Amino acid sequence: MAIRATNRAEFIRRLSLRNDLERWVGKEVEWFVDAQRNIIGTIAIAARYEGWNYVVLAKNRLGKFQAASRRENLFSLDEAREDCLHAMETDCTILGLLSGTD
Repeated sequence: MAIRATNRAEFIRRLSLRNDLERWVGKEVEWFVDAQRNIIGTIAIAARYEGWNYVVLAKNRLGKFQAASRRENLFSLDEAREDCLHAMETDCTILGLLSGTD
């Protein structure tokens, strides 16, 4: 599955994300999207505990994004990135959203 880094503007605008994740996960620093734009993820630094958090969102049957995976208080940005990308790949497999499948 092809997952690529993206920027905050694309994450919000192109993917029709209409809520503010920052208050839930912290200050976002990295964003990711799969090729079909069905799974998106963001990594954030937590305001209170200074740990790293991420959330992965997947489109539901109505085409709206909803939380599929979330972790908090990871030790480092690298750990959060690795875990987030793994969760995105796993969620795509579970939800049948791999490249070439519907």
